Amino acid sequence: MIVGVEEEKGILSISFRLEESDLPKPTEKFQIGQRGCKFHLPRGVNKEEIHPDHLALVIVMLCSPFCKGRIRLPGGISRRFFESTKIFSRFDVEPDHFSVEPYQPPDSAKLALSFSGGVDSTAALALMPENTVCVFLDRPIRGKSLYDKDAQYHICEELIGMGREVLMIDSDLEYIRDPVGFPVDVANSAPAVLISQRMGFNSIAFGTILESAYGIGHERYREYSLGRHFRTWGGLFSGAGIPLNLVVAGISEVGTSKINVSHNFGSLSQSCIRGKRMSPCLNCWKCFRKILLDKVIRDEEIENSLLDELFEIKEARHFLRSFPIKHENILTWITSRYAGNHKLMLELKHRVRGDKMTLEWLEYWNPESANLIHETCRESVIENIIREIGCMDEEMLEEMKNWDMGEMLNSEHYSSIHQDFIDSIS
Repeated sequence: MIVGVEEEKGILSISFRLEESDLPKPTEKFQIGQRGCKFHLPRGVNKEEIHPDHLALVIVMLCSPFCKGRIRLPGGISRRFFESTKIFSRFDVEPDHFSVEPYQPPDSAKLALSFSGGVDSTAALALMPENTVCVFLDRPIRGKSLYDKDAQYHICEELIGMGREVLMIDSDLEYIRDPVGFPVDVANSAPAVLISQRMGFNSIAFGTILESAYGIGHERYREYSLGRHFRTWGGLFSGAGIPLNLVVAGISEVGTSKINVSHNFGSLSQSCIRGKRMSPCLNCWKCFRKILLDKVIRDEEIENSLLDELFEIKEARHFLRSFPIKHENILTWITSRYAGNHKLMLELKHRVRGDKMTLEWLEYWNPESANLIHETCRESVIENIIREIGCMDEEMLEEMKNWDMGEMLNSEHYSSIHQDFIDSIS
């Protein structure tokens, strides 16, 4: 793949030209869309102020799924960053030269957060120092789309009004992929990466939580720091001098929701990206899960009329038919605390084993994730976490590490229960 980079009037354009060996359709799920993207850089930022390693990192994030053989960069990179790219076996990164000095954050370095406005991202912000810079990827909407940016704009505006530093950077990078989406999961940080040298960032934080990092809610527990995702992207970000800062990687969706309920700006966050501010759409899987989760955390009654409405959500019924269900651990935690008489809710409780497990440890922080928090804010973040939700004890840690749905998934008993539940919601 041959990569071109241009900048004109504050708009950075990155273009891709596929070569014969490349992969325009790497999987059955997606293919390459538009052959490039644009970033509307903040006022005063130009291409010369972007560190070459940071530009190269963004290029690798955007085009790596479609590349085989080589990525031919338009300029040089440092030897340090080049060494980090050797994690890829499908392609080599080919710069013009290696005369670039590695990026070194200044003594006055700032923390950056790739900010989405959702619950997990906002919980991360609540735990981080007040001078953390939020970098919001402002995604353009083309044609028919369910995505509504009203709630995300609202929280950004409110945070700015509170004196927080928020940068909103427009980019159409999601259109590189067809159907629309991030080429890789960390690509939402591309705007923050590009301005790291100008802003003096020493790391990039994400709203990555326990479920994503450690596989909780998926089939079985995994040690994130030993996995390929961290070895790949953790290595590349470190090679670029802006290591990953995963402040909520040891906190489950239950924990981040608890943090938002108690924090002064947590009420501004909204996971639903289809509804207006403070008015979720009530017609998506996130609404089904998050509304129930918030009700339990706030110790509020879950009315039968609300459950009737939630179980009518077409997208929710689609996910509930899966075996296992996406975010099944969260449904287990929710239903284990449900004492009502709604027929479908009780069937769901039986299906996700909420009648057998409470998963209390989801309410607490996994202290083994401390090494994923950047050293410059680790102590203060951990103090904030302990104050907000507390820490897992040894017994809880053992339960977390023993998370494994294999026995259930191979059980004829639960297969039968699952089929009965499908019949009930169909």
